[in-house]
Amino acid sequence: MKKTIVKFIYLVIIFAASLFIISAVMNQGNTDMTMEMGPATFPVVRMNYNGHEINSLHGHAQAMNCSYQRDSITPLGQGRKVFLTVEKYGCTVNDLSFEVRSIDGERLVESTKITGYTENEDSIQAEFTVKDLIEEDTEYMLVLLLTDDRGQTIRYYTRIMQTENCHADEKIEYVLDFHRRTFDKEAAKELTKYLESNAEGDNTTLSRVTINSSFQQVTWGDLKVRKVTDESLTVKELASQTGSLEISYFVSLQEGREQPLYQVKEFYRIRYTPDRIYLLDFERDMKQIFDWETEAFTGNKLELGILKEDTVTLMESDGGSIFAFTDGNRLYCYNATDNKLSRLFDFYEGNCEDERATWNRHGIKILNVDEAGNVQFIVYGYMNRGRHEGETGTLVYHFSSLLNTVEELAWIPADSSYEVLKAELSQLSYLNKSDVFFFMNNGSVHAVNLSNRQSEVMVSGLTEGSFRVSESNRMLVWQTGNDTDACTELMLMNLNTKEKTSIAAGSGEYIAPLGFMNEDLIYGKARASDLVSDSTGNVLFPMYCVYIQNENGDILKKYSDDGVYIVGCDIQENQIDLSRVRKEEETGAYSEIANTQIVNARVESGGSNHLETVVTEKYEKLLQIALKGSPDTKTMKKLTPREVLFEGERSVALKENGTEIPRYFVYGKNGVEGIFTDEGNAVNLAYDTSGIVVNERGSYVWIRGNRSLKNQIMAITGDGVTEEKNSLAVCLDTMLKYEGVTRNTEYMLNQGKTVPEILKENLEDVQILDLTGCSLDAVLYYTNRDIPVLATLNDGNAVLIIGFNELNTVLMDPLTEAPAGPVYKKGMNDSRQLFEENGNCFITYIKEEQ
Repeated sequence: MKKTIVKFIYLVIIFAASLFIISAVMNQGNTDMTMEMGPATFPVVRMNYNGHEINSLHGHAQAMNCSYQRDSITPLGQGRKVFLTVEKYGCTVNDLSFEVRSIDGERLVESTKITGYTENEDSIQAEFTVKDLIEEDTEYMLVLLLTDDRGQTIRYYTRIMQTENCHADEKIEYVLDFHRRTFDKEAAKELTKYLESNAEGDNTTLSRVTINSSFQQVTWGDLKVRKVTDESLTVKELASQTGSLEISYFVSLQEGREQPLYQVKEFYRIRYTPDRIYLLDFERDMKQIFDWETEAFTGNKLELGILKEDTVTLMESDGGSIFAFTDGNRLYCYNATDNKLSRLFDFYEGNCEDERATWNRHGIKILNVDEAGNVQFIVYGYMNRGRHEGETGTLVYHFSSLLNTVEELAWIPADSSYEVLKAELSQLSYLNKSDVFFFMNNGSVHAVNLSNRQSEVMVSGLTEGSFRVSESNRMLVWQTGNDTDACTELMLMNLNTKEKTSIAAGSGEYIAPLGFMNEDLIYGKARASDLVSDSTGNVLFPMYCVYIQNENGDILKKYSDDGVYIVGCDIQENQIDLSRVRKEEETGAYSEIANTQIVNARVESGGSNHLETVVTEKYEKLLQIALKGSPDTKTMKKLTPREVLFEGERSVALKENGTEIPRYFVYGKNGVEGIFTDEGNAVNLAYDTSGIVVNERGSYVWIRGNRSLKNQIMAITGDGVTEEKNSLAVCLDTMLKYEGVTRNTEYMLNQGKTVPEILKENLEDVQILDLTGCSLDAVLYYTNRDIPVLATLNDGNAVLIIGFNELNTVLMDPLTEAPAGPVYKKGMNDSRQLFEENGNCFITYIKEEQ
């Protein structure tokens, strides 16, 4: 018996010693092979304009594509002078120089070393003069190059413009005055004449306040806010009349011993006139910084505070015991099984006065949360600090719950911008069970194997309407071939398995994807004989039948109605809204009829953990997460994982997609609002969001709200139709002649060429724009720039829009004889009605900047 006891004690000692040794080895390994994210080291550059500090510039570790660096524009001072401050943050600066380039970066205008600067311990004050090689009222890219004591060259980008017509001083002072008055209700009474308080304003939340909100909301409601940082002002866009400016800063609230911190961003869009400045748009976003070390849990609620719901994403494991959530810039994970809350990623470390850590040009997307508590996620955009400081791209991470580590799996560099990456990744970003990461890049779907970091292009040359992605991003469908209006096959792909399914149109038919309801594909078929095209090349695609098909190929639903055709589809939650037309048998023309709906009886169940809002008297709406259960806050562990060290790098070299399709970028108050291959769709979105459209080269395609009260192209006097030329040919000849080109376009039209094809073949250094579906108000932008706009009519005729004033358009109509025509005025409302009844079919162009 004694021997048995001794033997048992001996085994216990050995077991305990083994545990101690294993634990020591594991802990030693975790210490040696992990690290904390490195601090920010790059200096910050601030531009100075007439005594105002504007446009904080953050350094890039590599050369960027200038076309996408649209974060700010700096007006040059008198005599083309530039004034700037370099906040060194402890960095030793050995050399300063600058480049002036064309807006696309392709043409180097000037490259000069900066010698006239003064330096102290904290900063550098520099000034220089840009040579007189630039044209007035033309945007260029200024690239500042800073060389540190390690020999690293850090680049800073801002657009510049020499102008006397933009009234930048007045616009900057107006915005700063408006901003400062909001903190004083008495002083803010002056602002009521600029506000448009109405029913469109949401006065139930302080997370988003707009020009339509009440005076009480604009002046912070009942909150006693205190600014804890100075305002940082960025000039986003600047034109002769209009300007868009942004202010960012931090505020806190005195709440007993607690002082909640909030990050605030204000957007202003204004119009200058000699008499006064008009506020066209105002929006203030207020976002509480989640303080995870405080008592954020109340019962089964996790309090997030004042925050817009659409900024928070949440994903949970099967069963809901573990969930991860992000407010866009920080990522957390709560594990109910182990009762621990982990902060997985955050550039911000509590010092809101260091703008390098708080600069919000990155986003986070959760890809997967498993039952073991592991989380896969991506961080995309500009990297504020750490291994990739100053670089732009997409990081794929894995969080190990067992080891409490975060490991970089892949780094996909980019030379674009956070705004462009965000727009592309919002279209598609998905990680399958085999650790293959799928994402959209430059109109192509790329797949990266995270095991070996090899990439492949799954499909390229995608245009809007030619592909669809399910809400989960697991299912992808696209049209094969190059003609989206004459497609005979769809390819449906399950990204989890990489299995493809071909869906063919019938004989003499074409097929188009319409979208997904959950993971079920919706598509339609049209007979080739039913398609109708006009002289501009636009095609009406009337589908005689719409199908709903699951990923296994089973047809779940089929909709068709004799003589009725579907021309559009809108999917909202579990309802499909179909836009329809009826075909007149005698004429073959199509006329609109009432929409019809298809309702999905299956309702997807929500998660165990979900977002909800709670209304309070003082703070108004607060956002919180309702948990599956109530955690024990006394025993809860709060952890910050360390980053796994590795040798070498884990960069991914993307394969060339082989297809270059022109793209149009819509910029608005939220950055890139959309990326399009159809210029008309881009202009429509910019019109709706009061934004701008630029092309791949960074050149303006369209700007909202910078139009004169009147303008007319006096060089176009007009011609009438002849026996040899119809009105369309006369209008085309006139457009070409206006640009110094003489052609017989009647002959070209008879050959079957479309209007865009004729203009593209005969005009040099221009970009042809098909703006079918845009409004008359939108296309007058081009007439204002002395560019004629051709409008085609349903009967095959055409007119040119060559002028306007507040009440009328000026048209050149070859069918109208003297004395009224061919150039005459037509009332604005009558013109609008005329073009709307004829489908708003507009063709024009812009001159490409050299």
